[in-house]
Amino acid sequence: MNDTLPLIERMRPLIGRECSYYGRRCRIIELLAPEARLVLEARDALPPIQPDQYGQAAYRSFDHVEVPLFDGDGGYSDDLLHLLESVGGTGPSRRGTGLAR
Repeated sequence: MNDTLPLIERMRPLIGRECSYYGRRCRIIELLAPEARLVLEARDALPPIQPDQYGQAAYRSFDHVEVPLFDGDGGYSDDLLHLLESVGGTGPSRRGTGLAR
């Protein structure tokens, strides 16, 4: 049931929206269509320190998390369904029968 193209078109309006991903406050920042993944930016209170190429502390930056759209069987991934519950009724339904309207 890998409905990649219709799902991706339904997901595009979510870019920029706030969400909760397993208890972390996040923002949806990108949709990687060829890889069928959503990219989230974790909006933790204090971002972790990022090292430079020499391992020295350089700056603070938010973590990025990639969420697969599909599981290994071609159905919607549990991570995606969990994320969509925090955003609202946009995207696939839990029934796995198609796209919610």
